[in-house]
Amino acid sequence: MPLVATALLLALPALSQQQPSPASVPNAPYSLRANARIVVLDVVVVDRKGQPVTNLQKDDFQVYEEKQPQVVTSFESPAVHPVPPSAAINSTADLDRLAPQSPVNIIVLDELNSRFEDEAFTRYSLQKYLSRQPDKLNAPTTLIAVSMHKFNVLVDYTQDKNAILNALQHHTAANPWQVGSRSWAGEQFSSAFSALMQVSQATAGHPGHKNMIWIGRGFPTLRLDKISVEDQDRLKTAIDNCVNMLRDSRVTFYTVDPRGVSTETATDEDGVDVEDPFGGNVQFNAAAAATGGKAFFGRNDVDAEIGTSIRDGASFYTLTYKPSNADEARRPFRGIRVRMKDPNLHAITREGYYLPKAPEAPTKKVATADTQRMLVDLSSAMRTTLVYDGVPIRIDRDPTDPNMMHARFLPENADWTDHGPTENRSLKFQVLTVVFDKKNKAYGQAGKGIVASALPIAQNPTPASVDYRFSLPAAPNATRLRVIIRIDSSGKIGATNFDLAGK
Repeated sequence: MPLVATALLLALPALSQQQPSPASVPNAPYSLRANARIVVLDVVVVDRKGQPVTNLQKDDFQVYEEKQPQVVTSFESPAVHPVPPSAAINSTADLDRLAPQSPVNIIVLDELNSRFEDEAFTRYSLQKYLSRQPDKLNAPTTLIAVSMHKFNVLVDYTQDKNAILNALQHHTAANPWQVGSRSWAGEQFSSAFSALMQVSQATAGHPGHKNMIWIGRGFPTLRLDKISVEDQDRLKTAIDNCVNMLRDSRVTFYTVDPRGVSTETATDEDGVDVEDPFGGNVQFNAAAAATGGKAFFGRNDVDAEIGTSIRDGASFYTLTYKPSNADEARRPFRGIRVRMKDPNLHAITREGYYLPKAPEAPTKKVATADTQRMLVDLSSAMRTTLVYDGVPIRIDRDPTDPNMMHARFLPENADWTDHGPTENRSLKFQVLTVVFDKKNKAYGQAGKGIVASALPIAQNPTPASVDYRFSLPAAPNATRLRVIIRIDSSGKIGATNFDLAGK
């Protein structure tokens, strides 16, 4: 068995020698995003028949953290979340501009650990579900395909049902020939968790709720007794980081197994089901339960399971509270329970959160780990067309020099370091620029570490936008430019694409 835990964090290929210069980043950048420890909960309420209930009030909810009652400070019903009827969302930029608080659907086609015939059934089921929907979808939806070596955004956020159907029809699915081979388990683990982390990072800038429907088996069952204790600890840390990232980005995770009803399973030498992704010691659906979602398997009506996931993901209440119990040292994980005053109703939400860890003292080992995390983040963002809106970026071409490009982002999306009333503020970030040809082959890659400066708050409360100017490489066959920016202090990432062929 490969070193799975190591693969989870480091399996993505390192950048070339043109990579940005190393910089120090926080040791735990993916802990709970809570200002003054304000906890945000997205809660779905269902009746005894499993149907969503959407007409409740704040007093109908009772929230507990570590078994202690909490005071709900704000409350939003499902009615306030939909996209305005006049809006037409057809990109991430449209979403952030026209409906920043609206819920979205992220549909992932798993081509990692699903048999080729199951992939075909997945496409049929998704087409069947979409055929019953209106031409303009209620919630902006993006479609992504994940294979062992690719993370393909088939269509950006859109409300156009036909655009999704067209992307699905023209997508050539990968043939996961590694399915069933235990020697590839580490790579399958790495690819699955990397995809989850990528989506979490990419959507962190959108404050609305995200409903991720992962159609596929995720990864093969992993037995902890087959790997070393050290790798077990590293694996647990990687999974905790991944789940925290999903929670922090307000992602509710649903898994749909397209295999249908299974009549026969394969077992290992100890009788453990090796075909069941929801069994064994490490379970893909654990991430679903942890984020307040659900795992669907053992059924043939996959289109109905997709519909249920999307329906439940749109029927949520948003509650916030400030934890009243200050004794945080006893347990790093804070369990959350939401109970309903009506015993006939059941609340579904995330199981809790991990407290942020205290930053480790700077050492060579910590610096190395931070640099590796930075490289993984930048490499992951480079290998996809997915728009990351943690730092929304605007790209323009200089009207007087076609080879000169401008990448800028607004100061409110940055985390400036204050050096006192008389010293300029500073902002450290990494920028990576890559051009691609029409076959999506990357070349002309360049990276740089930058320190931006701004006047003290007293002199200029709102700094101007941060502008990075750079020249395009000599690349006559380039059709697409991708710019990636990562803020050192927070780990926030922005990434966007510029069409060189048409502009």
